[in-house]
Amino acid sequence: MDNDSEYLLLSTIKDLTGKRTDISQRDLARAINLSLGMTNVLLKRLSQKGLILIQKASSRTVSYILTPDGMNELGRRTYRYLKSTLKTVVLYKEQINSITRDAKSRGILRVGLLGKSDIDFIIEYAAHHNGLPFERYERPEHIPQDTFVFVSENMRDEQFKSSPSIAHIASIISGE
Repeated sequence: MDNDSEYLLLSTIKDLTGKRTDISQRDLARAINLSLGMTNVLLKRLSQKGLILIQKASSRTVSYILTPDGMNELGRRTYRYLKSTLKTVVLYKEQINSITRDAKSRGILRVGLLGKSDIDFIIEYAAHHNGLPFERYERPEHIPQDTFVFVSENMRDEQFKSSPSIAHIASIISGE
């Protein structure tokens, strides 16, 4: 958690100092959703690592500045985060494409998404890649029989019976 919190703090300092100079520890703590005490510990740690400068502007005001090493570290961590995210998206794409291809081979005529999903674009891609129309549904009763349905990760699994024509996105994401 500390590395993620450090990254969030570095990123927040960069973002907020670009907009204003009077940033308090309380502002930073709120922005990254951590306690004031933990934010203080992280600020000291980042300062000791040479990633930020903490300068007293007045008796009541402190300013936080990313050092060149801090900017480089933020760039490295951002790159690692993006690389990891892209790897995950590719993994989801392969799994969903395989599920969709299998559904088509069983005679399914369309792919649907029940509810809203953060990975709807992958499901839509897989449907079109496999030559199947893609449709979105808000309610289960609107889904035609010959449809393979991906159930949103925002919907409870127990609402839907297990079926060879249903895949729960939460299961795909969790790797179950």
